[in-house]
Amino acid sequence: MLALTAGPSSAKSQASSSIFPLGQRTGVVKLKEEYVPYKPVDALPARPSLMIEYPSPESGGAFLGVGNLQKGFKVPLIGAFWQPRLWGYMISRTAFQSFDNPSPTVKRETEIANRTDLYVNLQLTGTEKILLGLRPFDNNKPGRFTKYTFSGADDGFKNELNVDIESLFFEGDLGSLFPVLDEAGIKPIDLGFSIGRQGLFFQKGMLINDTVDMIGFVRNNAVMKGASNLRVSGMYSWNRLNNIVPGTTGASDTDPEMFGLFTAIDYLNSTLNVDMIYAQDDGVANADGYYLGLSSIQRIGGISTAFRMNSSLGTSGGTTGDGTLISAEISHIVPGSDDIWYVNPYVALGNFTQAGREAILGGPLANIGILFASPNLSTYGAEISPFVNDVVGFSAGYQAFWDDHKRNMILEFSNKIDYDGRGFDSYGLGFQVQQKIGQYVQLTFEGYAVKNTENQDDTVGSRFEVQIVY
Repeated sequence: MLALTAGPSSAKSQASSSIFPLGQRTGVVKLKEEYVPYKPVDALPARPSLMIEYPSPESGGAFLGVGNLQKGFKVPLIGAFWQPRLWGYMISRTAFQSFDNPSPTVKRETEIANRTDLYVNLQLTGTEKILLGLRPFDNNKPGRFTKYTFSGADDGFKNELNVDIESLFFEGDLGSLFPVLDEAGIKPIDLGFSIGRQGLFFQKGMLINDTVDMIGFVRNNAVMKGASNLRVSGMYSWNRLNNIVPGTTGASDTDPEMFGLFTAIDYLNSTLNVDMIYAQDDGVANADGYYLGLSSIQRIGGISTAFRMNSSLGTSGGTTGDGTLISAEISHIVPGSDDIWYVNPYVALGNFTQAGREAILGGPLANIGILFASPNLSTYGAEISPFVNDVVGFSAGYQAFWDDHKRNMILEFSNKIDYDGRGFDSYGLGFQVQQKIGQYVQLTFEGYAVKNTENQDDTVGSRFEVQIVY
């Protein structure tokens, strides 16, 4: 481990006697003393185009392209000047996966499944847009993906074609949308807003990771003494919040309202986040809950760190758990390369639960390590349960890069220890290899082995995925 923490002056001498870095060695790149001119446009790599770009790239409709924009038009009454562009793109993932199923009746699942996310983005200005998102081959639940099962609970082909709307929202800036209200440009109406169905992701998904119908406002670049930036966001959600705790008997028709206030403060050496959520459920599930997330992100002695504390408090007899999850993320670059090592410890005091979580997503530990993360594709879930109730553990791993980041590999050990004696312990080893192919394709191969205590079956599994982004 000495090579991982060595300073720049000793990196070269230790590189020859250490297996680290595992990845491509980069060394120290010095600034050139001679003048280096910019490359002309025709000498740059071709820009990967989107599935839909309208108007044509030659007419100013290219996404991240160069050239003149179309003329556009002035919108009556509100005074805004719009230059509409329509962009469409997709993320299609097809995976062959085989794994031990924790179900007592089904010992192993082997399947090939697909998830395709389609997006259509109508860009009106640099700040105003309308985004539509569809997932035509799945219904956002583990057992409801278009797939073929070779062995498992549902052998054979399963069709989940649909046209359900997964995302549809309009976002912009009040000052930009209604310039007629401030023709001089001096009023404090530069307030961002968003309304519609969209994802919420706070505290790296530990506090909430869900798609809801909502309206929200954000004030960025607010002035605060001693800080370089203050961002305050407020939101209200009236539909689709999923905060039923796994293993409880929450009613399927529960539909809590949600109120949130999120704050980010940038200081010289750190960023602080204070996030608060209240869910109000008038249904039979009694899913009322108060949620608080605190985090501090900074570098300490060249080591990247993030410290988080997330808490939930439910009502008596309700389905929202009471507890606090304390976690840390610690990582550092391996000298002489772009490789990183990381150690992410955590401890859960009680039964902390998220304010909201989509059905196919992992629990509050999903971003602690790859063994706690669900690939979010069919019935292949997290290798170690990402839900917490009086548990402690950590993930420790190493990520190596080759071929100018076109290929990377993660090796990880993770554990979860139930310290109150009501559950069981888990110890896992896992790996993940990703390879870029051309401009649109990524291949992923991963596998794992998990040892469980208290007479729980051990599990092993692997998966191969082809991802197309176009």
